[in-house]
Amino acid sequence: MNQSTNIDGRVLGENELSERELEALRTELDGIDDRLLEDVRARLEVCTRIAQLKRRHAIAVMQPHRVGAVHEHAHRFAVDHDLSPDFLHALYDLMISETCRVEDLIVAAEQPRPNRGSARQANPDRAPVQRTSADSSAE
Repeated sequence: MNQSTNIDGRVLGENELSERELEALRTELDGIDDRLLEDVRARLEVCTRIAQLKRRHAIAVMQPHRVGAVHEHAHRFAVDHDLSPDFLHALYDLMISETCRVEDLIVAAEQPRPNRGSARQANPDRAPVQRTSADSSAE
């Protein structure tokens, strides 16, 4: 039986050691998740700036060659790091879909309204990513 002694000299059983190790790993994972979420937010922030640039210069929102390049980069990363290419493809499909949604809202919201009628309305249920004051104070 695997045992260890804690600071108080009490012998810890295998279950207690496993629980401590599990808790330490979960704490490590929580830190990784925090960084991942911040990177997703930062990615969408850059995409917001890209959408504003596309609007100003009348560049098409959808850029199929760019989507292909992003997928190819993820595929190479998956192969190089022994990860599932299908998983990373699906993950990037989700991120690209959200990017397109945000870009569409920005381009639609910032387009000048035609003189003769209604402008294209963005779906009010799908608002662009909003930064909180906590986000901006971290910069």
